[in-house]
Amino acid sequence: MDKSPYIADEEVFLRMNLTERIQHFILIITFFTLIITGLPLFFYEFKFFRWLIPSGRIFLIRGIIHRVAAVLMIGNLIWHLFYTVFHPRGRDNFKEMLPRWKDFRDAFEQFMYNLGLTRFLYHRGIGRKFFDRHPYWLFEKPPLYGRYNFIEKFEYWSLGWGSFIMIFTGFFMWNVELSLRFFPLWVHDIFIIVHGYEAILAFLAIIIWHMYNVHFNPENFPMSRVWLDGKITGRELRLLHPLEYQKIADQRRLRTQSPQNSPATN
Repeated sequence: MDKSPYIADEEVFLRMNLTERIQHFILIITFFTLIITGLPLFFYEFKFFRWLIPSGRIFLIRGIIHRVAAVLMIGNLIWHLFYTVFHPRGRDNFKEMLPRWKDFRDAFEQFMYNLGLTRFLYHRGIGRKFFDRHPYWLFEKPPLYGRYNFIEKFEYWSLGWGSFIMIFTGFFMWNVELSLRFFPLWVHDIFIIVHGYEAILAFLAIIIWHMYNVHFNPENFPMSRVWLDGKITGRELRLLHPLEYQKIADQRRLRTQSPQNSPATN
């Protein structure tokens, strides 16, 4: 998107306030604590993990740390829910996170842009007349995003759904007697399997997908500092969230052109 005269590239905008950064930091600490203390148990048949967390006192401490981290994560989730419901900024963020038809279209357009198949065919002279009549299908440019793109929304809702699964299955794994009182043994075994594979899925999603899109993406490399100071520059806003950038620029343009700001009224 072209640079707007109403927003300087060096101007700083608040993307995450202190409350949101603290919630994010607690999530990071508890998530990786749960991964470190939980996944070795899932792969305990490998000698490395039996050596890393041997049976006995260390194994007992591992379980205590895992449960403490789980309780802290649940508390952080409850805090986030209250923040979302009762704080104006939390409600605004939630509204922006709601999936829309544009998100599905953006995902399709981003995939086709990255694939580059139609542009390849066009340059080879295949289907040139069709693409000249319908240039949309060339996908020459990636889609433009607002405050949150479809990847961020997917990660947010995946975190919510994944947290529910982990809390539900983890609760009955923690209370084996209660689980066997309500469910047969094979259902309890499913809880263990689902809990483990959901943890693997979450770990891979964070390490591969989230880390690339937030930190290793060429526009952010080597790291986005939003999670540390909550700030984003006008240049980053223009590159990563162009529709939000345009919205702010239009609002400022309208304010400068409003009658109360015109020279004739001063």
